[in-house]
Amino acid sequence: MGLRSTNSAICFRKLDFHRFPQYGSMANMPQLNYWRMQLHPGDPENSASYAAKSLAAGLIGLDFLHDVGDLFRTKQSDLPPNQKDYFAFAHGMQVGDIVLIISHHFPFALATVAGDYNYIRNTVPQIGVWFRHFRPVQDVRFYADKVTNAASWKQLRMTDTISPLHDPASASYRLIKSWL
Repeated sequence: MGLRSTNSAICFRKLDFHRFPQYGSMANMPQLNYWRMQLHPGDPENSASYAAKSLAAGLIGLDFLHDVGDLFRTKQSDLPPNQKDYFAFAHGMQVGDIVLIISHHFPFALATVAGDYNYIRNTVPQIGVWFRHFRPVQDVRFYADKVTNAASWKQLRMTDTISPLHDPASASYRLIKSWL
């Protein structure tokens, strides 16, 4: 597995290869991408609770109002118009990518994608899986542990569920870089 080429900005960081032994060296690492996500099932009032439960289960995920099935078996053109960008969760995100979790327009956590895309037909909310489309994560860091004075937190307005970050000048991209 070599570096993948995209039009997005290239970002490298020092990795602990004990966490990613399958790569062995930087030469074998795929290009890392930065993302931002919200983790709530259409219930923004409880965004922090859903995010905490999902991350405690070691997962990030998303879902559709109506089940579209496995994103590896669905065409992007068949997805609802306002959710076509969800396709990237299965097809663009890769192991090692960094995801900034947003809750109530504030940074909530930073997580490293630790596994491949998964789809389940039925959710299991009792174990923190309220979504049918998910990926395992590791190395979860909470923003409140980085910046302990909540009065100094800066909003990062987010109105969509998932976004790849391409602009190194964006506030979300800069926050991730400063956090790593």
